[in-house]
Amino acid sequence: MTDARFHPRLRIHAHADIIGSEVVLARALDDLSLGGCKFGGPAWEEAGQQVALVLSFPALSASLPLSGTVVRGGDSDMAIRFVHITDEQKSALRKHILDSQEAAGA
Repeated sequence: MTDARFHPRLRIHAHADIIGSEVVLARALDDLSLGGCKFGGPAWEEAGQQVALVLSFPALSASLPLSGTVVRGGDSDMAIRFVHITDEQKSALRKHILDSQEAAGA
């Protein structure tokens, strides 16, 4: 079975600070794509909640501010779709993903 997602999910060593109805700092990402990210464990925000994120890539000493919407939140995970992402942000995200994969030896 192939992954029908427009942007494939990747396991990247990164974490995020998330500001929504709550503030959560340095939360590890379960996966990341150009379209969004997922966090493992119980959700702390409701679906539909707008959030601000700062993704941090420790191996690169880089960070990237983004905005998103919670698209799924449950007992096992929480998924965020990036919204209003500029071409500059998308380019930086693509570069950080590729550089993180290279740094991990992927």
